[in-house]
Amino acid sequence: MRIKLICCDVFLRPVSAFVAASPHIIDVEYVPMLAHNKPDELRADLQTRINAAAKVRDYDILLLLYGLCGNAAVGLTSPVKMIMPRIHDCCAMFMGSNENFVKEFGGSLSMRWCTSGYYERSYIDRGLTSHPSVSRETYPEYRALVEQYGEDNAEYVWDIMHPEIETPEAAYIRMEGFDMPGYEDAFKRLVEEQGKTLKILSGDASYLKDMIDGPWDDRRFLTINPGENVGAVYDMERVVKAVPI
Repeated sequence: MRIKLICCDVFLRPVSAFVAASPHIIDVEYVPMLAHNKPDELRADLQTRINAAAKVRDYDILLLLYGLCGNAAVGLTSPVKMIMPRIHDCCAMFMGSNENFVKEFGGSLSMRWCTSGYYERSYIDRGLTSHPSVSRETYPEYRALVEQYGEDNAEYVWDIMHPEIETPEAAYIRMEGFDMPGYEDAFKRLVEEQGKTLKILSGDASYLKDMIDGPWDDRRFLTINPGENVGAVYDMERVVKAVPI
């Protein structure tokens, strides 16, 4: 099977390994991490990449290794069958499932977390000394407030409704076989300097591998056929849905 994979580069190391061993012929295109901080721009970029891929080669399937990602995936369509995971963001993918994500983060969704790939593609690539902030513009609730009240009033309402919540812990997700020496220790020093303790979690690369190799069951993966686009569900199970254009 000839496959095109468009993927956030936070997954670069494990995805490269799985692609190399896959029974499929896969052409990979990596997109810089944190592009989801500007969801409208990311959506336009992904749509351009999807359209361009279909013109380059006659692919059987296009794999989109993105979750809902601040609504960046909403509205995406493809001229060939496209498959994406049913996740909100990459943390659930690193944890191996939405169920594992909810188990560890369900009571503290604002908890900072990191993996080897996350550290490499955010802290190192950008020379950061603190956790990369996520723009409020990535949240669909904020965008709805802007449409209803305007930018200035929306900012005020958002700040009242969503005061910054800092948890006493931060999490580092270990990915066996894909961790780089020193990254966990560096992240630990960073969070301890901020008065936090580091919680170590065991990641699971099986969801990632199944994303590459299949089979793509409907419980974990959404299939978008030509004539459909990506819609949002906003729960913790289905997350996304196919919507007729």
